Amino acid sequence: MRLPRSLDVLHERNYARYLSALVVSHLGGGMANVALAFAVLEFGTATDLGIVLLAREVPMIVFLLLGGVFADRIPRRTILISTDLVKGVAQVATAALLFTGSAHVWNVALLQIAFGVANAFSRPVQVGLIKETVSDSRLQEANALAQLSRSTLSVISPALGALIVTLGSPAIAISVDAVTFFASATLISTIRLAPLVRAATKSVVGDLREGWREFIARPWAVAIIGSFGLFQLTYFPALLVLGPTVAKDHLGGAAGWGTILAIESLGAVVGGLFALRLRVRRPLVWSELLVMPAGLLLTALAFPLPLFGIATVGFFVGVGFAPGETLYVTAFQRNIPEHALSRISSFDWFGSVALNPIGYALIGPIAAAFGTSQTLFVAAALNVLVCVSVVLVPSVRHIGMTAPDPVATATSD
Repeated sequence: MRLPRSLDVLHERNYARYLSALVVSHLGGGMANVALAFAVLEFGTATDLGIVLLAREVPMIVFLLLGGVFADRIPRRTILISTDLVKGVAQVATAALLFTGSAHVWNVALLQIAFGVANAFSRPVQVGLIKETVSDSRLQEANALAQLSRSTLSVISPALGALIVTLGSPAIAISVDAVTFFASATLISTIRLAPLVRAATKSVVGDLREGWREFIARPWAVAIIGSFGLFQLTYFPALLVLGPTVAKDHLGGAAGWGTILAIESLGAVVGGLFALRLRVRRPLVWSELLVMPAGLLLTALAFPLPLFGIATVGFFVGVGFAPGETLYVTAFQRNIPEHALSRISSFDWFGSVALNPIGYALIGPIAAAFGTSQTLFVAAALNVLVCVSVVLVPSVRHIGMTAPDPVATATSD
């Protein structure tokens, strides 16, 4: 069967198996996120749900950098198999507590801590493992297809999870999630990779310091990852906290807000299709320009525009997010040396999530003090300013899609 040219990457067996594992695990993950929320609310309050979700997220921040160190020390395939098994066991135990009526906030939260630790070790692996499973000429298509799969599943899996919860129970949906992690581990175990020659490692602290030096030696990486942190600090707290408030007051409540999020996810699917064939000379510049419309979505909520107008803006924001992410990840993989790829990826993830709790803690009080619309306008302006500032950094403009990493080149010389 002949595939479209942009899908030729699926002929590479290792990548096809990795993508299958990603699809399976993300399908279950989307269902479980819905199921976990309703499961906790059956025996607890909204505050209890917040505690459970926080129990999953805090280990991500604490262990991400350590995960990057280990991903550059030992085979990434081994780490991903191990973390999938840990996640699967955690979900099996959670489902068992729910089925037997033994679930309480403390024991569900403990299991989610284990889940979060596994997540922290698996996240830095993914960028490097994709690079290992595919030829360099097809790297952008591989990243685009992974992003497209995630975007598509973000539409499908929550709806499927809600259906299982409605017709069955949250415990059933979480059980399905556990099975998907075991299936993912099985698929990853069938990947056959050539062994990488890894430099002799120092202590964990020594490897972490070396990774930090590799990171700060690349001003473009510092600028981009710093911008991600500032973007996350303002965009998602403003969108996910103040957005539902605007929807409740002006857009018909939960139905209107669900429509906006669904249309944005649909835009990401469309953007993922564009990313399969998009070719640019300055990927980091285009990555920033493509996510800049996010500020327009916050502005649309600030007025607020009618539901149709906000959903339309959200669609184009989704269209930009998908290729923006793909261009960045591909440039990152091609301009970071293999021996430091996972450690710098862990700084990337850390920069993206570390400021989130601060944003979520502050956005409500700021909106209460200055007004929801004013806060959304300021958040929108800050997001646009961050994107423009990064584009003005010379090293960001000079990074190409196929150019060798300047630090690596200087070292080899």
